[in-house]
Amino acid sequence: MKYKIYPAIRREALPQTILTLLPFLLFLPTGSMFAGLLLFLLAVLISGDYRTKWINIKENPLFWPILGLSAVTCVAAIFLDRPTHKFWSGFAHYQTYLLLLLFISVGKGDWQRRAITVFFMGALFAATLFYLNQFNVLPAAPPFTSYVIYGGNKSILLGILLAIAAGLMLYEITVEADRRWLLLRVLAFLYVVIALLFFAKTRTGHLVFVLLSLLVLLRYFTVSWRSVFWLSSFVLIMTLAWHSAPDLRARVMGTAKDIKAFSQGNHISGDGIRLEIFRITSQLIVEKPITGHGIATWSPLYKNRAQGLPIEIMTTPHNDYLLYSVEIGLVGLAALLWIWLTQLIVAWKMGGDHGMWLGMLGVTLVVGGMFNSILRDAVFGLAFMVLLAIPLAGVTRKGG
Repeated sequence: MKYKIYPAIRREALPQTILTLLPFLLFLPTGSMFAGLLLFLLAVLISGDYRTKWINIKENPLFWPILGLSAVTCVAAIFLDRPTHKFWSGFAHYQTYLLLLLFISVGKGDWQRRAITVFFMGALFAATLFYLNQFNVLPAAPPFTSYVIYGGNKSILLGILLAIAAGLMLYEITVEADRRWLLLRVLAFLYVVIALLFFAKTRTGHLVFVLLSLLVLLRYFTVSWRSVFWLSSFVLIMTLAWHSAPDLRARVMGTAKDIKAFSQGNHISGDGIRLEIFRITSQLIVEKPITGHGIATWSPLYKNRAQGLPIEIMTTPHNDYLLYSVEIGLVGLAALLWIWLTQLIVAWKMGGDHGMWLGMLGVTLVVGGMFNSILRDAVFGLAFMVLLAIPLAGVTRKGG
């Protein structure tokens, strides 16, 4: 008796199938993300056709920029200082983009559209948990911990993911020609946006949402009632959020006050301590601006300079531009910017849905890197590699 094997679970299709599901796992505890990554790697190994996978990697426009960054970090590892503590973990973090090459090895296909749908489902799931938390029905235990208790990078990531999802939803509402599902799309968009602005504790996510929304509205704005309606709706949403979400308003105003106080040499609040971290980190950059001090050297150098200060216990400078400059110098920062600039150029050339999605992710990385170690922390890094793979899979330098 012959058994039918569904196409999605055939050996050669397994990597695409698993990659389709990974966007949902981004909204679950970190362990789920890494378990999904492990399954994907195993699927790649058993799926075969390695020659095609290698071609998919080699022909991608990000292949050389990514290898460039890895080459810079290898040279830095050989010739610059190597601390005995956490060197190899620090080196591994600089190789995050190599995961993207593995993801895009699966090539293009229907899985890309399905992956976006799964990502939207994950955003709706996360928004629902934020709503349930307001009714005090979620326990402060896995898998809900980051939704109930502000837990640093994972909580920040949830807000950023909601912001990206909301931006993509707004884009699809704007360009969708089929009006049959318009109301449902609008309701889903509002469902996610309200959870983001009112309940997710992340200034970065709020800023990303504003920028992505403006990107969509300005890109497709025309002198028509429809464009005026969407622009007016966006202004109305932000106005209501400003007046109705005290946490959002307090954090924004507190940030502005901290910036002013820091520039005048006055005391800053706990939320503004990053400004002091940036100041000390900038001093380290000036000492070795071209080559940097070496991989994983920021932490010991910083602790030595911040002794006795409230900001002494920090694991990163919360800014990738500064971190790269301190550890691998302006050469390393240029390698990172080469990757990010290539992403934006590819997005512009691609156009269409994938071009807009890639452009949104590029903007999120550029902005997120200003306030978080968006690649230094694996929680952020893995999430972005999964999302970047969706529009970049199947793209070639020849434009195919």
